[in-house]
Amino acid sequence: MTTQQRQRVHELFIEAVNTPRDQRAALLDERCVGDPELRAEIESLLVHDELASPDFLRPPEPDVQIRRATTPTTDDPLIGQHVGRYTVKSVIAAGGMGTVYLAKQDRPRRSVALKMMRAGLTSQSALRRFEYESEILGRLRHPNIAQVYEAGTFTPSASQGDGLQTLRPAQGLPYFAMEYVPDAKTLTQYANENKLSMRDRLAMFATVCEAPHYGHQKGIIHRDLKPANILVADEQSRP
Repeated sequence: MTTQQRQRVHELFIEAVNTPRDQRAALLDERCVGDPELRAEIESLLVHDELASPDFLRPPEPDVQIRRATTPTTDDPLIGQHVGRYTVKSVIAAGGMGTVYLAKQDRPRRSVALKMMRAGLTSQSALRRFEYESEILGRLRHPNIAQVYEAGTFTPSASQGDGLQTLRPAQGLPYFAMEYVPDAKTLTQYANENKLSMRDRLAMFATVCEAPHYGHQKGIIHRDLKPANILVADEQSRP
């Protein structure tokens, strides 16, 4: 999409948002004559605008810090359990919204990162935010963005043991499985351990920027972009 096209999308979206709902179809009929792709883009943006909760632009709560596991964690009740088509192996990281597990998918056989919403989060706003994250990631296709494979809801059965009883909200726990980055390090950790020069750090930073830039072209803004949320792994001797 060119700069001129993005500007056109932005202007028409703002106009449509400020138009009463029952008049938007007529507006798009008039503004998008002969351009079905433009209309589809505006309609998609309008749908996501409707789905966004009132606190969409509010920064994430800072009271719970993300922790990244350096050794396998065995005291989590989900370790060894089956969540859909996945067997949970260990904890990768945990934060305010949920926990990310290393899991094995049955078919095809592969390792995945399984993100599950924290059981204590029961508000509709938190639920919408979590589901919105999987929906957005599932639409993105970029080499520097982890791909989402599948999303679902997990409700432990009685046969899975007493340890999971606290994870049994009536509506179940939403989760999504995504691409696992093996032996990954955070951006700062990777740069420090490999003693990268300033030039190399800037080169890697430019590569990192390609992913949010791609998201911006799709109308998506990452609200918590920081070194701890950027993973780097060596692939064919290159980061």
